[in-house]
Order: sequence, then C-alpha cells, then structure tokens
Amino acid sequence: MRIFAAVALLTLALPLTRAQQPSKSQEPTAAKVQHGSISPEDAQALRMDLQRMKALVQQMQTNLAFVTNTQGPLKHQFELEIEMWQTEIASMERRLGQSGDEPRK
Repeated sequence: MRIFAAVALLTLALPLTRAQQPSKSQEPTAAKVQHGSISPEDAQALRMDLQRMKALVQQMQTNLAFVTNTQGPLKHQFELEIEMWQTEIASMERRLGQSGDEPRK
C-alpha cells in the first residue's frame, strides 16, 4: 500500500514541478493577452496549452481518488493545488475570450 501511495504522489508531483518551471515561450503569449493584441497563431497556441492543462488537471483529479484518507493533509494539499490550477485555467480562458480572437460559443 505504501508503494501505491508513493507512486500516486510521484504521479501528482511530477506535472506540478514541470508546471512551476518558467517557460520562455509562454511569457510573451501571456503578455500579449494582457495587452489585448494577440496574433491568431498565439491564440491557437494558447488554446492548445489550455487543453493540455485541462487534461493534466483531470489526470490529477483521477489520481487523487486513489490517495487514501489516512493522508489527510497531503490529500488536502493536492485538492488545493487542483483548485488553484482550475482557477488559473479559467482566468486564462477569460483573457483569451476578451482578446476578441476566440469565437463565441
């Protein structure tokens, strides 16, 4: 059971560590979205990044279901991090929608 918990922890932690590393390719896109001038290529790249982020958050939620309740604080920390990423994704979607490049659904 400890091995399973360790594997689940690593599965959750690896995407988080990669997401925390700054990426030069994402910084200009975020700056352009904030200023409201974004090229169609950048808008498409941002949409693809958002889809990938959503998939990773969904994977985190799935993995969290396998963390036992005996690890209360650890499980709660993962829940908070998932919620934080969902908030960031929603914020990015709003900024992308306000740029005027995304067709309204």
